[in-house]
Amino acid sequence: MKKIVIIMICFFLVKSSYTKAQVTDTLTYLQQIVANKNNYIGKPFSTLEKDLQIRAKSFCPYADITYDISKETSTFIGFINPITMEDFSFPGLIIYWQPYLNHKTADSLYTKAGGGWTPEVDSFYSSGIIKDIRILQP
Repeated sequence: MKKIVIIMICFFLVKSSYTKAQVTDTLTYLQQIVANKNNYIGKPFSTLEKDLQIRAKSFCPYADITYDISKETSTFIGFINPITMEDFSFPGLIIYWQPYLNHKTADSLYTKAGGGWTPEVDSFYSSGIIKDIRILQP
């Protein structure tokens, strides 16, 4: 019995050491990310994602080039799963890409996942090169 208790304590201690710090004010935290965006511009999204203390929960791809909608110019990254209309007023990040990403693939992932952040979505965006980072606060 003692061994089980010791193993459980060790498990929780190890797990807690790998847990990211709690973010209590999302907007303030995102403002810090934007203030330090030079650390991420020109680098893959995976670099930013590794540093984030909050997990992406949702996304929405944008194709803002009217003459070529096959190119995704930016992506909204949300940090909560929107359930009510009030949730859409929660701040998130807009990531601008250079070079642009494939909007058809992103749109297909968006439809498949219902806008949720899945491992497949993560894999698609992880190699995208960041051009700029801004806060979207509706």
